[in-house]
Amino acid sequence: MLLVTGGTGYLGTVLVDLLIRRGHEVRATVRDVERARRLVPAEVTLVETDLFDVDGLTRAATGCSGVLHLAGAVGSCPTETRRLNVEGTRTVLAAATAAGVPRFVHTSSSAAVIDATGLVAEQPLGPPAFTDPYSTSKAAAEQLVLAAVANGLPAVIVNPVGIYGPSPLGPHSYNALLLAAARNEEKAVVDAEIGWVLAEDAAAGHLLALERGEPGRRYVLCGEVASFGRVLHEFADRVDGRRVPTLPPGSTLGPDAGTFARRSEVYGRFPPVRIEDSGARALGFRPRGVADGIALTAAWTGPV
Repeated sequence: MLLVTGGTGYLGTVLVDLLIRRGHEVRATVRDVERARRLVPAEVTLVETDLFDVDGLTRAATGCSGVLHLAGAVGSCPTETRRLNVEGTRTVLAAATAAGVPRFVHTSSSAAVIDATGLVAEQPLGPPAFTDPYSTSKAAAEQLVLAAVANGLPAVIVNPVGIYGPSPLGPHSYNALLLAAARNEEKAVVDAEIGWVLAEDAAAGHLLALERGEPGRRYVLCGEVASFGRVLHEFADRVDGRRVPTLPPGSTLGPDAGTFARRSEVYGRFPPVRIEDSGARALGFRPRGVADGIALTAAWTGPV
């Protein structure tokens, strides 16, 4: 039995679906069982509990061979983002420790480890460079996980880059930006280069980390580095949409820019992203590149 937190989120629904297809028994912690039942396969056992309920989470984790902690926040207010990403992780780690779980996978982000040179590495060479609430909260959560490892919890960290592609939940994460840009709902993006990974490939990377990862290690999950312009324009061309204007790195977007368009502005203040993911590749991680990923995503969304 595997326990998944955040199993009704964008990536979580992809991971849960993959686990079921691979023959795993799955529990998922949820806040609303009725809503969750519409998002996950019928085989999933739903446990209604709060991310800050250590007793409820401990009961959910008891008897599980692994916990995959995906629950968190991307675009909430700064206070809530930190509360969910840091204090929520603290509670889940305490529950997993109390339950004696033999494997723990923490979903972090490339934004938690990128340094001032644009390097996203499994063993960072410099301190985290991003200072926005999401990035700093994910970096802080990683430190809690590493402290738990030092105290005996066999935990690993996965650091996906920008996630996109088909998901049972629908067009969330960077899909929201792809669609908004193609529909002329975003005025512009900054043409920064970042890492991109299909949601299904990111989910497969989580499972590899669970089964083969070394406690205390990070594993970067990236399909390919590409500019925002290339990805958004390739998607727009495939769905008969509009090509969004691109601004040079270092530019500032207007006040109406969406959450994921704003990420292009954040990345545009730094050198182009470079990826060091030898650990993930050694586990057997074999993600698809942008061309294949965008083709799959466009076929899934259909014309805009």
